[in-house]
Amino acid sequence: MSDLEQPINTEENNVNKPIKQKKFKKNNNQKIIQELTDDIKRIQAEYINYKRRSEEEKQRAVALGKEQAVSVLLPIIDNLERAIVHQPKDIADHAWVKGVAGVEKQLNSQLQGIGLVKIGVVGDEFNPDLHNAVSMQEGDGDKEVITAVLQSGFMLDGKVVRHAMVQVGKQ
Repeated sequence: MSDLEQPINTEENNVNKPIKQKKFKKNNNQKIIQELTDDIKRIQAEYINYKRRSEEEKQRAVALGKEQAVSVLLPIIDNLERAIVHQPKDIADHAWVKGVAGVEKQLNSQLQGIGLVKIGVVGDEFNPDLHNAVSMQEGDGDKEVITAVLQSGFMLDGKVVRHAMVQVGKQ
């Protein structure tokens, strides 16, 4: 090998080698930092999704609980309404009868407070999504309306819990 072909061993060459290694380490560190940053972002997104799903599940559980409680109370509401409608005339002014009527009003008020709405009123237009027609009266018109309510229907937060059983006539 000639002197020209041999690498010159200078301090400058020795300094460059560690610098290249430092650049390599720096690039490697940047890659690791980027991977860790991506992992943190992914974990944050998973946590946000977890919180959202948990809140949705909690709301569904509350809604289901309300619906089940209301379903259990519907026969009691029906019986209270029947008792008030069929009260004997001779005891209409009795304090006990007024107390039962007050309990029924209070129960209806509390149930309205949680989102329960009574459906099926005489004179309303018949809607098969809300009402079950159990009988039909003949009439002259084209419009089907409720002529009698045999059993009240209820909606809870916009969802039908029980369809109203109604008699329908044409007007």
